[in-house]
This record gives sequence, structure tokens and C-alpha cells, in this order.
Amino acid sequence: MNKFLLIISIALLVCFSSCNDKKEAPKLNENEFIKLLIDIHIADGTLSAQNIYRAGNNQRPSYYYNSIYKKYNLTPVEFDSCISYYAANTKNFTKIYDVVIDSLNRLETKYRIDIKNAKLEQDTVNLWKKKDHWIVPKNGKPRFNFIIPVNQKGIYTISARIKISEKDQSENTKMTAYFWKKDTINGPQEVHFEPLEIIKDSIFKTYSIQLEYPDTTYTELRGSVLDWDNDLPQFTQEYEIKDIMIYNPEIKPDSIELEKEIQKHLNHEALRFEMK
Repeated sequence: MNKFLLIISIALLVCFSSCNDKKEAPKLNENEFIKLLIDIHIADGTLSAQNIYRAGNNQRPSYYYNSIYKKYNLTPVEFDSCISYYAANTKNFTKIYDVVIDSLNRLETKYRIDIKNAKLEQDTVNLWKKKDHWIVPKNGKPRFNFIIPVNQKGIYTISARIKISEKDQSENTKMTAYFWKKDTINGPQEVHFEPLEIIKDSIFKTYSIQLEYPDTTYTELRGSVLDWDNDLPQFTQEYEIKDIMIYNPEIKPDSIELEKEIQKHLNHEALRFEMK
């Protein structure tokens, strides 16, 4: 049993033996006390996971607990007073700990999801090889078209965080993509993603579209991270794009030959497509 659970247990025994005593209001209200308990359990988890008992002021268990006291502007005596006060009402104390446990479970779930997403991002090959952060009009009126050679089965995703100002005069703003293959008899063949409208609301949002690779006869993934129309010779654009990703989870970082093929193809084909 860790230090603080032991303190709580002792406080409970004291309260049970003197439950009729009038308790003075503690320094922390109930919500603050719940947050304190959550921080204590997180500190206990850190100490247990890292087995911190080495020398050095910032590596001793007391450092972690004292930092919690400081955060809530408490002394150890005031902490004991809080425990004693809230533990005196066992029914309410049980409810308090239900909230603490629920909060800790939620934090653990979020932590696991974050770790999983970080691992997925680390293991994901980004097929977008151009600059991934653009501020317009500072960068002019760029186009965000792409041509990427493909031959790997799985689901391809085009994703970016985009913010378009309400003052922007671009029309029909959307994210588009399609698989392409050459057909000498019937002409080029295409399988399109469902276009995704990009809203002008001056708020950063994550936009993404997905489509499963049809078959190995399709050799290229084409499209635009942000497509727009406007027939005017001069018009105002004001938007920002960042965190551009084009990926397929089936493509792993160790696909060195694929990386070389993508870069070589981009060097020869990107300019041709952008000038269309």
C-alpha cells in the first residue's frame, strides 16, 4: 500500500472512532479535493512505474508529493485535515473516490489512444513530399495538386488541417482525389473519392477523405488537398493549410524502394501536373 493510501486508511480509522466530533471546514472544497486525489494517484503511478528512489532532490518521492502540496497551496497538516474532513462522511467519501477512479480511467484511456496514434503516425509513410504548412496570400496563390505512384493495396487517406477566412473569395473550395490509370483503347480511367467541401469559417478543422485502392491496374493517386475556382483575374485569398498527410497504413517506413520511387516520380511529374 502506498504512502497516501496508508494516510487515507489511518484517517478513516480516526474518523470512525470520532464520527460525532464536529469537523472544521477544510482548505479545499470538494472539487479541488478530487483534483488533488487525482494528482496524487498520478504521482503514485509515476513513482511505481519508474521505481524512483535514487538520490537527487527531483528524483525522490517526497519531491513529487511536495510539488502537489505546492500546487494546491497546502501544508502536510492541511492535507491530513482535508482527508479527515471528507473521510468523516463515508458515503460521500465513496462517491468522491468513484469520481476519482472514473477520472483516472478516462485519463488512462486517453493516454492509451494517444500512444496508439503516436505509434501509428511514427509507422506511417507520408506520401506528401512538398511543404506541409502554407499561409496564403503570403505564399501567393499556390495549387496543392499531387500525382503519386501507387501499387499497394489498402485504404488511402488525404488529410490536412485547413482554415479559410470568410473574406476569402475562392469559390467551390474542396478536397479532391482519384485513382488514375492509362488505357490506350478507352482513354485514361479514373476512380474518384467523394469530394469534400471545405468551409469558410475562419476556424482550423481537420479535413480528410478516404478511398480503397481499386486494383493494381491503377498506377497513380491524383488530386488536390485544396482545390478552388475563380474566373476573376484578381481576387482575395486568405487561408492556411498545415499537417498535410497522404498515407496508406499498409505502407511502412521500411519501404525504402517505394520512397525512392515516389521521390523520383514527383521530381519528373509534379511540375507537369501543376501547370495544367
